[in-house]
Amino acid sequence: MIVDSHYHYMTAMSKKGAAEMVGMLFAEAQKMGGNPDYDTMLQTAVRTWADPLADRLIENMDEAGVDVTVAVNVDDIAIRTFTPEVIDRQNRMLGEALRRHPGRLVGLAGIDPRRPEAAQMAGICMEEYGLAGVKYHPDHGFDPAGADSYRVLEVLARHRGILLSHTGPLMPRGRSKFADPLMLSDIAVDFPEIRVIAAHSGGYIHWRPWAALAAYQAPLYGDLAVWDTLACRNYPLFCRQLREVIDLAGEEKILFGTDGPVQSLLYPVKTMIGFVRDLPEKAPPDIRFTREEVNRILGANAAAVFGLPTHSRPA
Repeated sequence: MIVDSHYHYMTAMSKKGAAEMVGMLFAEAQKMGGNPDYDTMLQTAVRTWADPLADRLIENMDEAGVDVTVAVNVDDIAIRTFTPEVIDRQNRMLGEALRRHPGRLVGLAGIDPRRPEAAQMAGICMEEYGLAGVKYHPDHGFDPAGADSYRVLEVLARHRGILLSHTGPLMPRGRSKFADPLMLSDIAVDFPEIRVIAAHSGGYIHWRPWAALAAYQAPLYGDLAVWDTLACRNYPLFCRQLREVIDLAGEEKILFGTDGPVQSLLYPVKTMIGFVRDLPEKAPPDIRFTREEVNRILGANAAAVFGLPTHSRPA
């Protein structure tokens, strides 16, 4: 079973909206030794990222062999066009996409906890739209365990929901101090009912604080979204760091994620899956991975976190 635990659902995409993200991807492609064409990348993003019915996502999942995708929305109160009505519509449409593709998608609402109506929005998303929890981007400038957030976390706790919260450094305008994995530490103390996933596991540069925390906090997990850039640039280092993550945090704490469709502008999801699937055969001789660890990371762990039925297809 393969589960993509981190995918960005988008109802619309403008050229201006795509430009900033494509700029980061263009720079990353250059670092990886490629010869990217910015205009082509931008045109592809504008043409393909918007997928309000999630039909294109399902086609891509079938092509890559992904059984279930966790699709997330993103909210940022600082963006003027992100009114409460717009965010509610996006979250409602995500719920409709889940119903359109039963058994293939899990949804997490985009809610900025600084909104006065954030707690009410969270309740509606879970009770009426069928979403499983909330996606945070604290790098937008808020404490994920602050007073505003706690109003939303109380709702998640009542519903035994899931919080996926960005962790790891970002370029400006991202306020990376709020994305330190240790900012999540109080949540397990005050809301042990909530399963918390640290998106990117702190990043493949700053993963150690997450791994140290996850080793002691049962409800804390992490995904590997964007770790594929390290795998592409330096596969032996990717293997070494992932081995250390498993040894420190535990193999049951790590979830596969793509950060698609953004990250998949660099290479196909099949390639991302291959970086993990091929670990037992392609890791350096002094680094060992078992097939059970790979199967857990690619899907079994996420199935346990999200309460998914398991499938028989091996990784």
